Amino acid sequence: MVEKNETTRCEERRGAAGLGARASEAATRYTTGELAEACGTTVRTVQYYDGKGLLSPSDYSEGGRRLYTADDARQLHFILMLKALGLSLAQIKGVLESPHRHVILGDLLDENARELREEAEELQSRLRAIEAMGDDIRRYGALTATSKLAMVRRMEDKRAERRWHAVMILVGILMDVAWIGTLVLGILTGVWWPFPIALVAVAAAGFWLVVHFNDHTTYLCPACRADFRPNLGAFFVACHTPTTRKLTCPCCGEKNWCVERFHAEPLAIGRGECVPGTCTHGACAAEEGGAR
Repeated sequence: MVEKNETTRCEERRGAAGLGARASEAATRYTTGELAEACGTTVRTVQYYDGKGLLSPSDYSEGGRRLYTADDARQLHFILMLKALGLSLAQIKGVLESPHRHVILGDLLDENARELREEAEELQSRLRAIEAMGDDIRRYGALTATSKLAMVRRMEDKRAERRWHAVMILVGILMDVAWIGTLVLGILTGVWWPFPIALVAVAAAGFWLVVHFNDHTTYLCPACRADFRPNLGAFFVACHTPTTRKLTCPCCGEKNWCVERFHAEPLAIGRGECVPGTCTHGACAAEEGGAR
């Protein structure tokens, strides 16, 4: 009986401590400067996010000073993380309004971690190749065929990873040169017939870029975890960042910021479909179960 009473008292003390901590956190109020210092940013940044409607003060002092709570501090931390991942302010606002915002952030962090791991593995591979070449030179006074081929393969892997982005940049530059050049030609000389031809060529090149990039990309839905390939029209007009795109998932129907995944080989699934086995949505799971 004594032991039971002691256990009860311990639980009551822990509960009281937890309530006290929550009450203390709820009572915490930050001025703009204190919030900026607590979150490792500047007063101007806090004021800027306030002006953009991303971070509004929870209260005001009697003198009219903005006051922020611990929840506001967490909101600011979240905004700063999304900004560091390359999202624009308009896109951050959309993520904040999503019920899956922490899932989206987790997906972005996972994707960045994957890219960093790949870069680290590539650097390790190059280091091993350089060390092997150094050993060849010290031992034989020349490079062996094996170390040469290993270096060529690794360099080709690196080029293949970045080739498509380089092609997109190059084609984009040529597109700008074409329509701007023919526009200037028309203004200076009055010869306008090349301009509409250039516009048609630019539109065709842009469409080609979008189609071929769409052939190699899927997007991870934060709601149902489907890795899906979007329809071409939705892909073309969706807001996007270098690593995400705002799309409606074909499986669960929710519109969210989805993390982009680029595949070296063209995808075997149709547009508007998810990669089999990736979706946890009920309809997809039922279809897969029936197929099995």
